[in-house]
Amino acid sequence: MPALGVKKDGSDDDSATTDITKGKEEEEELSETKKLLKKVKEGGKAGIISYALWELAFWALSVPVCVFAYYELVGHMPDFSNKEDLEKLGGEAFAFVNFARFAVPLRIGLALSTTGWIQTNVVEKYLDKKDDEKEE
Repeated sequence: MPALGVKKDGSDDDSATTDITKGKEEEEELSETKKLLKKVKEGGKAGIISYALWELAFWALSVPVCVFAYYELVGHMPDFSNKEDLEKLGGEAFAFVNFARFAVPLRIGLALSTTGWIQTNVVEKYLDKKDDEKEE
């Protein structure tokens, strides 16, 4: 078995090192995302509204884009009763979900960049007025 690079005890140092490195990279990415989400929360109502609007826009836009991409690749709309079409659709969905996960920091960044505008044009104009009326 030494010719295959596998040790007698069944351990493979390279794969263990790779797994640890991948784990650290995922942990760093997670902590970056958590840090960015913390900034969104620190933005208060405006940060949360801004993030929610960007998420809504992303997912609402993704459906027609995915349907269009499927149509362009396959040449017809998906037939949910056809097993082959469902497999193709599943592959496209898998690819898109991975892209969506990759784009999370982008969406958070967009939310942070529009928090000030949301604060001025939505929260102060509409939400804070309702709070003031309730106190009186």
